[in-house]
Amino acid sequence: MKHTPIMPVLPGTLDGKEVRFVNARLLHAFLGVGRDFSTWIKERIEEFEFVEGEDFSPVSGKSRGGRPAIEYFITLDMAKELSMVERTARGREARRYFIDCERQLRQLQQMTNRAAAVPGLSRAQRQAINRQAWADVAGHAYTRFHARREELLQNLVMDTESGPTLLPRNFRPDWAK
Repeated sequence: MKHTPIMPVLPGTLDGKEVRFVNARLLHAFLGVGRDFSTWIKERIEEFEFVEGEDFSPVSGKSRGGRPAIEYFITLDMAKELSMVERTARGREARRYFIDCERQLRQLQQMTNRAAAVPGLSRAQRQAINRQAWADVAGHAYTRFHARREELLQNLVMDTESGPTLLPRNFRPDWAK
């Protein structure tokens, strides 16, 4: 099941491990918690015994009303737990979203591990495979570009007085809008 992104999941490191983070302030806003963010996050950290450096990382942010704000970047596990304890439809939606993010990350890691686990390939051979794959993809794009260019050139209406009709400077095709 694919969920629509509801907030950015950011890569980072915590305690020397690669993890994915969510900005707790964005989660708070998404969940529609009725309390002030700083009060809510501090109470939740204490109540559920989240550990700084393991579950979250506080970072000084922009000042709000003259006081410096603290942003909390929380792990996906902490975000899931906070979403569950709110016991709302938005909380369930957020929890499912974070579970889906983790599933996609595991799939990506498995694909990467499979590619790295091909026995007997040297680094140079892997690089040659990557170059060939890019060349194949680029070749298709190159061919499509030139076919479309030729089509446009053939369809170009030539005006004898002013030369060819040019596209306006801010022109964007329908597919790019």
